[in-house]
Amino acid sequence: MRIDIKQLFYLIALDKTQHFGQAAEMCHVTQPTLSMRLRNLEKELDMVLIKRSSRFEGFTEEGEKILKWAKTMQSAYDGLQAEAANFRQQLFGQLRIGIVPLTNLNPMLMLQKISALFPESVFRCSQRIVKIL
Repeated sequence: MRIDIKQLFYLIALDKTQHFGQAAEMCHVTQPTLSMRLRNLEKELDMVLIKRSSRFEGFTEEGEKILKWAKTMQSAYDGLQAEAANFRQQLFGQLRIGIVPLTNLNPMLMLQKISALFPESVFRCSQRIVKIL
């Protein structure tokens, strides 16, 4: 049996989004590719992990247990990547920046400076509105 770590990442993305199409988008693959890779994972493990109809309906009991292992393996993988980056004297991980909507700060100027210092950086925009009590 040979399980590809990407299959486990796809399983985790499906858990996060609860939707095949959104999980595929999150993983930067097509929905058929994600579905096929998850079916391959099920074949390799010889068990059904995902309840399906025309859409995602949740995980089987076995799927929930395998999902926990997948999350543990993802954490170990991230640790391995961080350790390797440390040996190369590179930064690794995510930097999250929050900005108050009415601030005078231009986030693009800040991101341009970060990009110049760390050209391998990848930027993603996520907009959340948080109500402060």
